[in-house]
Amino acid sequence: MKRLLFFALLLLSIPGWACDVCGCSGTNFYLGVLPQFQKHFVGFRYRTQRYDTFMSRHHIDQADSRESFQAIDLWVRFYPLRRVQVLAIAPYQFHQQTQGNVVRRLQGLGDATVLVNYKLIDRSRIRDSAHVVKHALLVGGGAKLATGAHRYSETDLSDVANPNFQPGTGATDLVLNGIYTLRVNRWGMNVDANARITGTNAEGYHFGNRVNGSLIGFYVKQWGATAVMPSVGLYAEYARKDHKYGVLIQETGGYLAAATLGLDAYRGNWVVGVNAQLPVQQRISDGLVQAHSRLAIHLSRMF
Repeated sequence: MKRLLFFALLLLSIPGWACDVCGCSGTNFYLGVLPQFQKHFVGFRYRTQRYDTFMSRHHIDQADSRESFQAIDLWVRFYPLRRVQVLAIAPYQFHQQTQGNVVRRLQGLGDATVLVNYKLIDRSRIRDSAHVVKHALLVGGGAKLATGAHRYSETDLSDVANPNFQPGTGATDLVLNGIYTLRVNRWGMNVDANARITGTNAEGYHFGNRVNGSLIGFYVKQWGATAVMPSVGLYAEYARKDHKYGVLIQETGGYLAAATLGLDAYRGNWVVGVNAQLPVQQRISDGLVQAHSRLAIHLSRMF
C-alpha cells in the first residue's frame, strides 16, 4: 500500500430531497473516497438518506411525512488510456414514505451515470529537498441516463404521487465536473466542483439544474500491509426550482451545506470505507423539507 497516491472525491448531482410538493429527484448519489487514484476498480456501495416533510408549517392540507432513500450501487472505474478515466455507476433503489400509519414503498433500477475524465495534470513523482509532493487535475463529464422507471398516477392514492419518489427522473442529463487533488507526504486535500444540466421527461417535468462542490482534507497512516485514511471537510449543494410544462413549481429547489467525515482502509487489492454528511445549514423546498445525515458504505477490489 506504499503506492497509495491520491483519492478522488466526486459529488455528482444534488442528493434528492423528498416531499409531496418539492419535485426534486430522488435518484441522485454522491461518491465518497475512491480507492487508489491510478488503478481500475469494481465494487458495491450501500447508501442511505432520510428527510422529514412538514406540510403543517405552511398550512398545506397534507399530513407531515418521513421519507427514506436507500440504494445499492454497482460501480466501476477503468482507464482505457493512461490519461482517460471512465467511471460508471448503476444503482438499485429502495424508497419508503411514512405518513401517520400509512407506509408506501417503491423499489427498482435507478438512473445509471457514465463519466469520462481527462487528466490535464498527472504529477505523481515530484520531489523537493524536504517533501514528497504529488498532485493531479481531472476535468470531464458525461451523462445521467434515463434507465430508471418514472411512472406514477396522481389519482392513485396507493402511490406517492410526486416525481422525486420515482426510481428514475425519466430524462437524460448532462454532467460536468472537475477534480484537483494535492498530497504532501501523508497529508492531502481535494477540491471538486460539479454541475448537472437536466433534461425534460415525457411527462413534461423538468428537474432544476444543480451544482455542488467540496473541500476535503485527508491523512494516510500505514500499519504494515494495511493503510488507513481518515478524511474531513465541507460540502455544499444548490438546486434551482423545477418546472412542469414550463410552469414554475414554487416549493422545489434549495441549498444545503454539510460537514463530511470519512474513513477508508486499504489492504492488498481491497478497500472498505464509510462516508457521512452532517447538515449544518439548509433550506430545501422553501423550508418544507429537513434533511438528516447521509451515510455510504463501500467495498471495492482494485486491479
